[in-house]
Amino acid sequence: MSRKRKVRIDRIIILLLAMVIVFGLVFFGVVRLLELLDKDNGKPGNVVDPQPVETNEDIKVSLEDYEVYKDDTGVLGFDFIIAEMRFTSNKPISFDLSNLQTSERIYLNNVSKYVNTLSEKGYRTSKLNFVDSVVSSDKDYRCKIFIPYTTTSSSLRLLNSLDASMIEFDLTKNNKDLTTLKFDTPQDIEVGNTNVSVSSCSISTMMLHNGEEYQVPSTMNVYTFRINVKETEENVRITDAKFVRASNDEVIQCMDGTYESEKVSNCLGKELVIGDNGALFFETAVISDSPDYDGFLMLMFSNSSEWVKIPTTLE
Repeated sequence: MSRKRKVRIDRIIILLLAMVIVFGLVFFGVVRLLELLDKDNGKPGNVVDPQPVETNEDIKVSLEDYEVYKDDTGVLGFDFIIAEMRFTSNKPISFDLSNLQTSERIYLNNVSKYVNTLSEKGYRTSKLNFVDSVVSSDKDYRCKIFIPYTTTSSSLRLLNSLDASMIEFDLTKNNKDLTTLKFDTPQDIEVGNTNVSVSSCSISTMMLHNGEEYQVPSTMNVYTFRINVKETEENVRITDAKFVRASNDEVIQCMDGTYESEKVSNCLGKELVIGDNGALFFETAVISDSPDYDGFLMLMFSNSSEWVKIPTTLE
């Protein structure tokens, strides 16, 4: 073999080795990136299931009190219990909720989908004050636990696999009204020194477009949110508005200022004046796949760069 040919072969081998190293680095870099992205694979604001924690083997778990919330509308597809539990030990409390499972085999460390459904349907889960992790420096710790269920039975059992103990809930007692957790649209919105009230939506049928009668198609509805200006700075406007459906992020854009109803004018893009009443209009297909649209009314004011997010329902 000639010297030149040997040198050429050596260079090819070195080049191949270099390519293998580069591809290897790229591969591990991509894998690492995917791992980082996977740590937050839910939508923004969604609850994720907690990471497991090491359980103290001598922890005792007992029931202090509980409340039963039943969904009479059937929209949620489940009911739930808020249980006040007591955890005691001879050292600081650390308890993995995977040790608790219902008689329907629902592990209490894996309930994020139920909690997220409540939020998506417009319920204030924060009012329930439950925890998703039982860790405390105290040796006697009380907290509220979220327990979903679907059974039509009059009772539900909760098994503690740590010591095989059982807690039973009578579902005919301690019933609470689920609607007390529902977001109510009517509320005051403060942006800077501007204060407006937003009413619940209603359906408008008598609409105008550029001052002329606008016939709303039979397959469509125009949903109206009334806006009342209580206090405002000079030259403040609502520059943009949209409704975002919680279940699938569908966006319904506000109808522009050329549309209004015969009863109230469109306030989009107009200077807000104290004492004035206006409205925002949203045209969308008649709702048929569900009794209503749970979601958020999103408002952008000219004196702010942040969206105002108002939980509400089109119904």
